[in-house]
Amino acid sequence: MKMRFLTLAAAGVALAAASVAQAETKLTYGSYVPAPHVIHKAGLEPFFKRVEKDTNGSLSWELFSGGAMGGPKEALQTVKDNVVDAALIVDVYLKRDLPISTAISDLFILADSPLVYAAASNETHLLNCPECIKEKANHNMVALAFYSTGTYHLMCNKPIFTLKDAQGVKTRASSRNGALAKHWGMTPVSVTTAEMYEAMQRGQADCTLGAQAWLTSYGLKDVVKSIVSTPNGAYFGALFMDMNKDRWEGLTTDERAAMLNNMPQLVSDTVYSYMADGDKAVAEAVKKGAVVKEADDALKASLAEFRKGEIAASIAKANKAGVKNAEDIINRFLASVEKWNKIVADTGGDQAKYQEALRREVFSKIKP
Repeated sequence: MKMRFLTLAAAGVALAAASVAQAETKLTYGSYVPAPHVIHKAGLEPFFKRVEKDTNGSLSWELFSGGAMGGPKEALQTVKDNVVDAALIVDVYLKRDLPISTAISDLFILADSPLVYAAASNETHLLNCPECIKEKANHNMVALAFYSTGTYHLMCNKPIFTLKDAQGVKTRASSRNGALAKHWGMTPVSVTTAEMYEAMQRGQADCTLGAQAWLTSYGLKDVVKSIVSTPNGAYFGALFMDMNKDRWEGLTTDERAAMLNNMPQLVSDTVYSYMADGDKAVAEAVKKGAVVKEADDALKASLAEFRKGEIAASIAKANKAGVKNAEDIINRFLASVEKWNKIVADTGGDQAKYQEALRREVFSKIKP
């Protein structure tokens, strides 16, 4: 009798242990950007820890950075095939696969406020664009959160501050930044952000159009000698929290709710940190000898001229790519931008208020 009791007790313990093990889910995230990048340190890594805590350990994450699970062009497929559960998806490298997403993010040269455009991007993609949701679902993916970089600037390994200086200069630029570089008389060079340090170091490119935080996250402060302080947009189409659709639907309702509950802080922490890191990175670059100046009047006028045609250009490009209702989708996004201009102004730059606005206007409306 005693032996039977011990056997049953042992079986009970084994069953309980098996249940706990079964309830614990290890998720994987693939990112092609370097480990010290702001989206990891300020955004994703703290987010992963909060989710693990809020689910009592039932969900945990492992981050594979620096392209260990593939580069930007492979990211979509790795999530679709569940090589990883989630990944950093940048649509400018995946235009054929994500034409609707690209149509929206192609407007990034208009972005004068990362806070406004990040919020509008989340609201449009997650709530106001069923076409966007279907596009991700076609790749067996669920989109969950987007961020915006800090404002973009022209950063070069030699002094370039005027329209005249820019003529013929090789510049790393993608998507509409490539078109802007051409408009300025520059020669666009197509390399990824992960490759730009080496490109600028070896002379394959003399400049890059990008966020100032890259001076640190990609080590560009060691090669950049001039920074144009006049901003020329911000990339707000980075999908940095998503999941394989089957994997997402396989989570419990409580686990999905825990993730969604932490999205407002994930977005706000990332965007605010991106902007702060940009300021800090510029200061560090200056200590290393970089010079910061405004663009000359001719370069500013050329930028203003280029921006006038961006909405029409985005619609035309989307139509050519076969996007249905392209103009309507773009107009929905622009209406959201107008809405968030007012909301962000009301927050007065306060991060807690911005985060609460994201929760109220976007993430609280998504069903787990």
